[in-house]
Amino acid sequence: MDAVTNQPNISNAPGTARDVLGVAPFRNLLFASFISNCGRWLQFAALGILGWELTGSSAFLGQLIFAQLAPLGVLSLLGGSLADTMNKRTLLLATQTWQMVWTFILAAFLIDGNIGEGTLLLLVFIIGIGQGLYAPAFTSVLPLIAGPQNVRAAVSLNSVQLNAARVVGPAIGGVLATALGFSELFAINAATYLVVLGVVARMTLPKPNAKAGKLSERLFGGFQIIRRAPQVRGPITLMALFAFFCLPFVGQLPAIAEVNLGVDSQSQQYAWFYATFGAGALVGAIVVSTVLLSFPRPQLVKLTLLGFAVSLAWLAILDNVNLAYIAIFLVALFYFILPTALASHWQEHVAESVRGRIAALWVLSFGGMVPIANLVGGRFVEVTSLTTLMFVGVGAAVILSIGFNLQTGDTVDESILASSRRATDPLQAPS
Repeated sequence: MDAVTNQPNISNAPGTARDVLGVAPFRNLLFASFISNCGRWLQFAALGILGWELTGSSAFLGQLIFAQLAPLGVLSLLGGSLADTMNKRTLLLATQTWQMVWTFILAAFLIDGNIGEGTLLLLVFIIGIGQGLYAPAFTSVLPLIAGPQNVRAAVSLNSVQLNAARVVGPAIGGVLATALGFSELFAINAATYLVVLGVVARMTLPKPNAKAGKLSERLFGGFQIIRRAPQVRGPITLMALFAFFCLPFVGQLPAIAEVNLGVDSQSQQYAWFYATFGAGALVGAIVVSTVLLSFPRPQLVKLTLLGFAVSLAWLAILDNVNLAYIAIFLVALFYFILPTALASHWQEHVAESVRGRIAALWVLSFGGMVPIANLVGGRFVEVTSLTTLMFVGVGAAVILSIGFNLQTGDTVDESILASSRRATDPLQAPS
């Protein structure tokens, strides 16, 4: 098995991409995740097209995003607790197997090319259950295998592979869609889980070092931590607000292409439009992990929010698809710089003993907000317009840029929970 051994960086400076890629377990998991995420984004893009083909409804597209991401919100706290207190390798294997099996089942339902709207939503939700438990565990494992000096580079490289998959997955889907059906595309995604399972099965991860504690602390300790630690609370709160107010447009991309730009969502042109969105995300992630690796996160976040607002406003008023390629690239560029910068900020401020519970809140800030935002956004579009929805995101990004400031501070660990207990229980206070 691949044992996780971290060679400490002698320098106090953050490790580079080269440093973290020198850690074999991290490198192997990164590559496996890239393969799996290519399949995942292939399926994500295909589901949007399938949902639009079945209904032609923006509201249903919102429901589909809700079904995919709602389990992240519902189960992330449990997943974070499990990540801190149980064997992470076992948790990763179980959750990846769950998603693989149910994705094969979804593919089987689509063999004849037909599926009911309710059945599609249910199966997508069941698959999401596995992701809801997997995401906090995976987020907490990355710094563990990368080493404390390499956290920023590890988070950035993970964002690179995820966003590279956003380009490659839909591009592959666009090519294969002409020769294969939805069933075959989803079966390909199911098969990619085997790559991650093979890598994780060979890894040996350290035993969890978090204390079992009370059930309330295992499930809700993250809330106690962020309440007392503004350096951790800031990025998570900002991500939640950004996801809710600025990101509903993502679930409406097929509708934006057809209604605003006159592009058939089942065409190769739409596949390239979606891939351009992924390319912008990839470039943003690469810039954060190289040129902007040492750039102060508070200033970077403010500039990124303003850049996002300007580019989304431009996309909202366009009806020319050629210009829209440039606009969607810039939207994604700024969009994905933001969560990468925020993630590295909080990861650098938490100890291993509480990382899973904070990772759960991080997943909740995105996975809990985006499905609700898309559900609301889909209805909002039907009573207003796609352009109005996008301008709501523009205004929110500007307000967040002006009014939000990230803070730095000490690394937080389980001692903050003990101090919280003493503060609320006089019997535990020192005499």
